[in-house]
Amino acid sequence: MPPPRRAGLCGAAASLLLLLGWALLLPGGGRDAVAGWLVGLVFWLGLSLGAMALLALHALTGGRWGDALRPVLAPAVSGLPLFLPLAVPLLAGAGALYPWTGGAAALPADLVHLYLNRPGFALRGAVALCGWALAGFLLLRLRPGGRREAAAALALVFHLAATTMLGFDWMQSLQASFSSTAFGLQWLLLQVLAALAWACLLRPAGRGATGDIAGLLMATCLAALYLGFVQFLVVWYGNLPGKVAWYLPRQASGWVWLGALSLLLAGLLPALALLAGPVRRSPAALAGLGGCILAGLGAHWVWIVAPALGAAAAVAALPGLLAVGGLWLGGASLLAARQPASAVP
Repeated sequence: MPPPRRAGLCGAAASLLLLLGWALLLPGGGRDAVAGWLVGLVFWLGLSLGAMALLALHALTGGRWGDALRPVLAPAVSGLPLFLPLAVPLLAGAGALYPWTGGAAALPADLVHLYLNRPGFALRGAVALCGWALAGFLLLRLRPGGRREAAAALALVFHLAATTMLGFDWMQSLQASFSSTAFGLQWLLLQVLAALAWACLLRPAGRGATGDIAGLLMATCLAALYLGFVQFLVVWYGNLPGKVAWYLPRQASGWVWLGALSLLLAGLLPALALLAGPVRRSPAALAGLGGCILAGLGAHWVWIVAPALGAAAAVAALPGLLAVGGLWLGGASLLAARQPASAVP
């Protein structure tokens, strides 16, 4: 059986498992199942968006690292349109997941009326996902030159705005009293980190580019660690009760260890390992670090989403990751196989 078909079947089976949990097994029913789907959606969408951001960056700057990574990044970018249908379960289950849909959140009425409402939630998600799909299409189809550079610049500007917007809508509004202007930028860095880890895991060919990719991986790791720490420090040092309340359940027993595990796997361990020259020059070592980082990022998104909902949401995260990942991998592989040869300059 071809790998794309196996991935698709795995995703379909995990989706059925999640649906069964929704109907029968999970204590929170639909809420926990939708939370698991959200974890999978954020993880795999972030990986695909990180690949798009790297292609856009390479279109503007050049470099052998981009040529080495393109065979791995291009299939991930070609799968961006698949997230439009993959986001439908989140929209359908928003009423069970987000407190503002039922007016339970302690928020100003004007904010709920003008921004945090179901039509606005759906419209903003559609605009972001369609814009990302269009940007990915242009980056894959346009040949090197002024048009692709212009498309890359516009794509990066749109990407930052859309990531900030969807970061609030999809994740911060789970506890809508919390908002952080740095959250979108942190998600953007984690997207790039996920795409680089994915590329390392798949070991792209590229003579002399291994050290460049290792350097990018280390720089992104350190930037994500720094921004996450600064955000935490500002909240605690500033004694901001509304924002501190967001961290409190994530420091409770059990969740704090999950957060520590994600920090170790996706940040500290890779950063320390990449200090060693033999690791930076070894594709096999980078592949191991890539798998380590992806596992840490999966744990991180569970830590972001589940504490506001309960342990059952964390249980639902594994089938959510498998379901969205399997369906996306299967579809993206098929879409990439149908790309004309001219689409990869």
